[in-house]
Amino acid sequence: MPETNVERQLGILIGKLDAIEDRLDRADDSRARLHESLNNVVMRTTYIETDMTALNRKVESVEKITDDVKTIRDQAVGAGTAGRWLIKIGIGVVTTAGWLAAAYTWMTGRPPP
Repeated sequence: MPETNVERQLGILIGKLDAIEDRLDRADDSRARLHESLNNVVMRTTYIETDMTALNRKVESVEKITDDVKTIRDQAVGAGTAGRWLIKIGIGVVTTAGWLAAAYTWMTGRPPP
């Protein structure tokens, strides 16, 4: 009878060792999937960094163009302001010349030369 008890306990022990081995195999598989997922995340992050670098370069070039357009627009606004003042001065000169011609004609009785 003692042999049967030893065989039984040996069978239980072997069963437990098989269960532990199965759990270790599943843990290895789980760890391998975790490493594969981590590698995928690293690759995706690398691609994102590359895309962001390219996007930053494009944004910088667009900023340069935008700054140039702003400068040109400010110059055009300044030219428009100067143009308005020149028109006002021109109108003043023509008005003054008209008054002077009228005064000359009124004083001399003949049109200006």
